[in-house]
Amino acid sequence: MDMYILAKRFSIITLFAAIFAITFSAVVVHNGGGGTQSHFGASYTCLERNGTFCAPSVQ
Repeated sequence: MDMYILAKRFSIITLFAAIFAITFSAVVVHNGGGGTQSHFGASYTCLERNGTFCAPSVQ
C-alpha cells in the first residue's frame, strides 16, 4: 500500500513538473528571437530578425 501512495504522489509531482516545463518553454519561445543573444560569453545582436544567423554587434 505504501508503494501505491508513493507512486501516486510521484505521478502527481511529475505531472506538475511537465506542465511547468511546457508552459515555461512556450513563454521562452514567445518572448525569444531577435535582440541580443549570448553564445559562450560572446554577445551578438541579430541584424536581420527573419534570418537564422547573427552578426557581432558593432560598437
